[in-house]
Amino acid sequence: MKKFVLLIAVFFCAQALLGQSQINASFKQHKLIKASGKNVEAAGKIVYKSPDNLQMNYTQPAGDFFIIEGNTVRMNMNGKKSTVDVTKNMTMKAQKNTLLNCIKGNYRQVAADNNADCVEKETGGAKTVTITARKAATRGYSKIVLSYRTSDNMVTEMTLEEFNGNVTQYSISNITVKK
Repeated sequence: MKKFVLLIAVFFCAQALLGQSQINASFKQHKLIKASGKNVEAAGKIVYKSPDNLQMNYTQPAGDFFIIEGNTVRMNMNGKKSTVDVTKNMTMKAQKNTLLNCIKGNYRQVAADNNADCVEKETGGAKTVTITARKAATRGYSKIVLSYRTSDNMVTEMTLEEFNGNVTQYSISNITVKK
């Protein structure tokens, strides 16, 4: 589940989406699992419809998905399907809120909600946003680094570092916006 949530955050963090109704894109994911040294590859398509509908459909591994519809999160991970009511699950509620704030381009709120610092740097038509946790925790992310185009605020790359040492990198491409 964490890989789905992270990918969604990659695609939407630092997006200024007010007035935009739908975004479509492709993604590639690479994850290093520190404990085993294993590398995991994934790919697929993303569709975001404002204000709170997000669908990720994986082509690799085929059949996996992660969907947010209001207060419901549905997912299929390696054939294991589940549906979560985020009003009854605080962990998923926090993840959903983080994602929606990222979608709205409110990465400062993401930092505040996650007790993290936020640093922004702009160079050569790209902006890098680094969100770093202030203290270690048993779950969550020690650091999130976002790269996006300054011309249209679309995320193109993201690196997520977990407290356990796992690192997930995402590349976003073929981005289209429909109003």
